[in-house]
Amino acid sequence: MLVFNCKLYNQLQLWKYVLQWPNLHKALNVSRHTMKTLILLLLLFFSLTNPTFAQEDFHLSNDSDTAFWYAYKNNYARQFKLGFIENDTNAYSFRFWSSGLVIKIVGKTNQNFGEIIRFVEAYPKKKNKKVFTKHYPITSSQASKIRHLIDSLQIETLPSDKNIKGWDHGFDGIEYFTEFKRNGLYTFKNYWTPTAQDTLKEAKLFQNFVSSLSNILDLKNNGKLFQDDIPFDSWTYPGSASAILRVKQKPK
Repeated sequence: MLVFNCKLYNQLQLWKYVLQWPNLHKALNVSRHTMKTLILLLLLFFSLTNPTFAQEDFHLSNDSDTAFWYAYKNNYARQFKLGFIENDTNAYSFRFWSSGLVIKIVGKTNQNFGEIIRFVEAYPKKKNKKVFTKHYPITSSQASKIRHLIDSLQIETLPSDKNIKGWDHGFDGIEYFTEFKRNGLYTFKNYWTPTAQDTLKEAKLFQNFVSSLSNILDLKNNGKLFQDDIPFDSWTYPGSASAILRVKQKPK
């Protein structure tokens, strides 16, 4: 088990990319070694002087995947104001991510509830980015069915795809994330396109989970309702490489 600091981690990820900018150290008239030292000192200063860092510590499970995709998820959580279940105080929190879709389940004493959250960005993207987000409640009955599904398929203990031998990756496809927060312990895992992993039992199990989620929540009709409410003529689902153009009816 690790004690993890969400904000400090994201700062480190940001500065990692800054350091990769070509010739930046030359533009600042310092050596690359000096630049790295200055950045590390700045991060140390912020971590010691900014009280919000200490407030957002949480326990991270040993099997969590905190490489690129964790920072990617956090960027969307901030951009679309989806919150961080790392900071939840409920006995049980679960969150499932797909392109422009989040499903959250919360468990309290003898009660389960949740919500579907859908979000898009206006296309083409402009300097002042426009986004649209909508929340749909999940009934207690649906939330209980999803918790039973998670437990019966043992999704919480399913390894992240990088820890499953033979799980391939590609540039197209769908990236799924799962988050769990139970009794103070947080877990984050990701899975790339389980339908492309023909021979892996773990991939078939996870795809079964995705399909069952869709059936329980009738995500197909929910997606149609959401599209009808989108105020843009064209948009993209975050995490998707394609844009959608609304076909307008010709006036009679």
